[in-house]
Amino acid sequence: MRFLKCPCRERPWALAPCSKPPAWPLQGSEATRLIEGGGVRVDSSVVSDKALKLGAGTYVVQVGKRKFARVTLA
Repeated sequence: MRFLKCPCRERPWALAPCSKPPAWPLQGSEATRLIEGGGVRVDSSVVSDKALKLGAGTYVVQVGKRKFARVTLA
């Protein structure tokens, strides 16, 4: 599992915009496609809204079956 610490300049933070840190498991249009297909989970809940915004905190983001990241937004 990857551990990512991301400074949250904008609150709340959008899950799938175009620009993310390189280690972020979701990138651009791939993120939109995976969210629409039900392949993204945040803290074990399936994400169905591609406009979902996360507040400051720690989350486990799962992309597909094998990619996990523990993300801390400060």
